[in-house]
Formats: sequence, structure tokens, C-alpha cells
Amino acid sequence: MKCIVCKRDAEVKIIASFCSDCFINHYERRVERLIKKWRLANKGDRILISVSGGKDSLSCAEVLYRLRNKFQYEIAVLNLDVNISQCSNERTKKVVENFCKERNIPFYFTSFAEYLKISEIDKLFKISRRPVCGTCGMIKRYIFNRFAYENNFNKLATGHCADDIIKFFFKNFESGYFSWIDKLKPITPSFHPKVITRIRPLYTCLEIENYAYVKFKNIEIATCVMCSYFTRKDKWDEIFRFIDEKKPQFKLNFVRNLAEVEIKGIKDMKEEKKEYNECEICGEITDKKICAVCNLKSKILKKN
Repeated sequence: MKCIVCKRDAEVKIIASFCSDCFINHYERRVERLIKKWRLANKGDRILISVSGGKDSLSCAEVLYRLRNKFQYEIAVLNLDVNISQCSNERTKKVVENFCKERNIPFYFTSFAEYLKISEIDKLFKISRRPVCGTCGMIKRYIFNRFAYENNFNKLATGHCADDIIKFFFKNFESGYFSWIDKLKPITPSFHPKVITRIRPLYTCLEIENYAYVKFKNIEIATCVMCSYFTRKDKWDEIFRFIDEKKPQFKLNFVRNLAEVEIKGIKDMKEEKKEYNECEICGEITDKKICAVCNLKSKILKKN
């Protein structure tokens, strides 16, 4: 098996065969093209990258670091400890901090407990009506957005890749919930001064490509046991792995088309435009009087 670019022995075959050097170049050029096409990063931007310590978020941080001079933006990294025993890895903070030190990237760290000023985080998950992962995701979005605007960042970058986008699409499509359609793009623009523009530089990258990228770049990762690509068991992962075997280009073609298409003509495809206010407690943007995170916190205080 030979590299399709340089004809040396290939070291990886995902969609095509590459040696490590050509794969890294191919991967970074794809991200660069996406940034240019969708104007994800511009001169003078201050981009906060949410880094969990896994392959996807560290791939995102590395490629944005590599391209920073070309697009003339600034970057910083925020690592967030979710304070969930089965999801936490004691090595994570050190791994992410060392990654940043080696590249002279500003590093920030906080946790659910520290940022929300709640010592017993497990109570949040017991009180919440959402599944644990849903509650965790809601709190992470709250903290990342709030931290970004409090520290004068104008964009927030996440490591969401093609696998995440397509899974989220089908999960919600199956449930008949369509108001999320505009969020499944490489960029989600801000609609309020307190809502930070979100960018997804790895939108057209596959999860397995992110793994190959960090491996070839010799980047240490600290994988969450619950979210590991190799250990997690989810019916959607099984479905898409089966599709990968039969039609390897399916995911990439799907997200590329999804990014371009404007879906119209389906009843209730988009909910009526909501009116947003500032939370009466924390000032965060919400479509209610009190945001979901403050609502959970208030329930805990009542029980105590």
C-alpha cells in the first residue's frame, strides 16, 4: 500500500492511503479550506478553544495553533473538569496544560464546582430531568459561553467533527425536533452580545482522522472512559460503523451537503422565533426568566 501523494509506504488508510507526513498536510489543508470558505477565523479574532483532553479537542487546538499566523488570530485554551467520577481523568488537566506550555498557548482551567460555586455537583444531575450527558452538555455550554465573553473572546471553537454532526442530525430527526437545523453548520453566529459565535473547524474531519492526526503528531491525550471512540457502545455508533464499511465517503459527503443546504418546506422545521432575555439571577441569555443552570442551582438551595 503506497501513499497517494508521495508514493512512499502508506501508514494509514481511511478514505485514501497516506504516509504520516502527507496525511498531516492533507488534514491541515482541509481545515484551512473550511476556515477560508466559512470565514471561521479572521484577522484580530480572539478564539477560545474548549479542550477536554481527548483526540478531537486536541486536534482542534493543534490545527488552530498551526494556522494562527496565516489567519492572524489569537488563541487560548479552556479545560473544564466536569466533576463526574466516571468521566473525570486525573491526568487530563496536566495533559492539556503541558500541551499548551509546549506551544506557549494561554491556558485556563476551571470546574463545574468552582465556576458554579456548588460543592456537591452530583446533586445537579440527580435533580435534573435530563439524562446525565444532556445535563453535562448544558452546563458545559453555559460555562464555555460565559467564560468566553467574560474574558473578551469573540469566538468559541469546539472539536465537533463530522461524526458528531451526523449523529446529532439523525438523533433529532428521528425525534421530529427540527429547530436545531441552523446549528449544524461550521459556524453558529452570535445573535446577542452575550452569546459568543461558535466555530467547528473539524466539521469535515472524521473522528478516526482526528485519532490518526494526534497519533502522527505525537500528541498525548487523556481520554474520557465514557466517551472513548474505542470503548463507548451506542446504537448510532454501530449504525455508522456499518455504513463506513459499505460506503466510506458517506459521512463526509453528508456533512458537506448539510453545510450548504437550506432545508425548506417541512412543517415545523423551525420553531417560531423565541424572544430572549437575560436571566434574572446570572444575566445569561435565556428564553425564560431564569436560565436552566440557575434553575437547577435554586432547586439545590431549596433542598438544603
